[in-house]
Amino acid sequence: MILIDKTLIYFVIATYLFITLAPLLWVLSTSFKPNQEAISFPPKFLPDSPTFDNYLFVLTDPKLVTSLINSLVVSIGSTGLSVVVSALGGYAFARFEFKGKNLLISTILGLFMIPVVINIIPLYIMLANIGLLNSLLALVLTFQILIIPLNIFLLKNYFETIPKELEEAALIDGCSKMRAFWHVIVPISMPGFLIAAILSFRFSWNEFVLPIVLSNRPDVMVFQVALYQFISLYRIDWGYLTAGINIALIPVVVLMLFFQKRMIRGLTLGAVRG
Repeated sequence: MILIDKTLIYFVIATYLFITLAPLLWVLSTSFKPNQEAISFPPKFLPDSPTFDNYLFVLTDPKLVTSLINSLVVSIGSTGLSVVVSALGGYAFARFEFKGKNLLISTILGLFMIPVVINIIPLYIMLANIGLLNSLLALVLTFQILIIPLNIFLLKNYFETIPKELEEAALIDGCSKMRAFWHVIVPISMPGFLIAAILSFRFSWNEFVLPIVLSNRPDVMVFQVALYQFISLYRIDWGYLTAGINIALIPVVVLMLFFQKRMIRGLTLGAVRG
């Protein structure tokens, strides 16, 4: 019976890995194929004539390079802003008692559940009225809708694991509440900030719907939107597209590989505390 259970578990895991990794491996293989070979039938998994021309084109095209830089600027800016705001919000929820606290935190988490497409039209009108449409700043600000609710919840739970006595000792020594937070809580909470930063960067880097609507001018276009130019009504440049997809995967994959254990710990912490 135990052998059957283990076999079933391994089968489920193997099936999941195949479903998850097969498309990625196919994209990787296609990125080394000339476009004519990429659309040939029957399709071949391994390229007959591997080439780096697709990557060379993506990394040397001025518009794509500009969009890649824009993505980095927006992702880093969004990450920094969200961590700061989420840290202050999470600390307030963790340490202060006020009327409507539970209702407010539930509302914030509820905002995270709302599909982003519902907010696109109001956001478009608001940004157009204040002159921020088609700007990187608009993306940095609007990405907070996706990031801040989850990060507030995670950092709130992290702050609750830190003993209040540490802050009380700092207050007795003459620190203000803000100085105690900055000099005592922040250094201890660096692992939590790291989790929040990784999640923020991932959301910002991968987002496609908001940028394609709110910032589609060539000089402020992000990389994920710029790759869409390889898809037209009558043709798809699979070689260039898959090369761009692999380049876009690199920052997220590197972050996940380096900080995998801390991410699991941080997400587990957020799941078991309330």
